[in-house]
Amino acid sequence: MSNEVKKNMPLTEALVFDIVEYLLNHTGYGYSNEISYFIVDKKPKRYTSREVVGILRNRPMFKHAKVSERKGGIRWRLDVNSLERYLFQKGFQQKAESRGFYEMIGKLKEEQIGKTKLIMELEAQMDTNQLYEALSKVWA
Repeated sequence: MSNEVKKNMPLTEALVFDIVEYLLNHTGYGYSNEISYFIVDKKPKRYTSREVVGILRNRPMFKHAKVSERKGGIRWRLDVNSLERYLFQKGFQQKAESRGFYEMIGKLKEEQIGKTKLIMELEAQMDTNQLYEALSKVWA
């Protein structure tokens, strides 16, 4: 066998990439209904809402964000460390790089760290509950 790079990904992995792209463009978070609408509108003949939700539930890089608010279904967050392991295990680093994922991941990390630093600078002005709530909005 030759060491050729596959040109096409399986549909499920392509769907994972579309969901990852959506979450990276939305600060790492999204509600299941919003994600589903975006994906199905983007490729209506390819995916269904049930497939999108199934991928969200069954891939390690998509985690429930612990919030009581349910404005658009369950809130999901992108676990960047799990995503990087997933891309390595599947051998999709080149495909991720060609879609600009690594740059977007870097920006997301910088944004979350920046927000955390700002919250910690304001720590003296907050009680424990306020501090916890502010940090959980960034990292929940």
